[in-house]
Amino acid sequence: MKRRSPDSDCAPDEPGGTRARILNAAFEVLRAHGYSATQTREIAARAKVSKRDIYSEFGSKDGIFAALIANRAERMRRPAMDPDVGSREAFSATLRRVGVAVLEQLYDPAVISMFRLAIASAEDAPELAGIMERNAFQPNQRAMGEMMSGAIEAGVLIGEASALAVRFFALLTGGAHVSILLGIAAPPKPRELARHSAEVADEFLRLHGRG
Repeated sequence: MKRRSPDSDCAPDEPGGTRARILNAAFEVLRAHGYSATQTREIAARAKVSKRDIYSEFGSKDGIFAALIANRAERMRRPAMDPDVGSREAFSATLRRVGVAVLEQLYDPAVISMFRLAIASAEDAPELAGIMERNAFQPNQRAMGEMMSGAIEAGVLIGEASALAVRFFALLTGGAHVSILLGIAAPPKPRELARHSAEVADEFLRLHGRG
């Protein structure tokens, strides 16, 4: 079997398949022991596969973590990949969908755990931050920037695309993400996410929309 690149985006995994079982087992072991103490043999035992299967699919422990991150990041940016920027109203609806997709994943318990794992491993495993940067932050920022660029070309927005992408994400998350990571605030409910995304879309277009 040809191994996927550890730092590439991954297609959705078939539930119950070998790859999905490995990822689920790896997440459990990572949460239980931390990154440095995680051993591929324990992942293999939990997933009921061989270590050879793990290395065939992911190449390394870094590759497993990269796949966990990449799958979630792809879900975040999915609505931004084919945005409707034809009018202010259409783009507002796109921003709402993107906002909900980003926040649903960002505040998912599994994603929160991965952020906490990366923070806890900052000193003994700083490579985790690089994995998150390459597999989540950079591809998502590119997708957001391309969405903003399309809206600028359509005459819906005014500004520079990458700066607008950063501004939109900042409006979406505010200080809530840090509070949730620290465990001093609970993740918003789905209805709250939808309401907040709508408010952010309106505010963003008020600040940066043309006309």
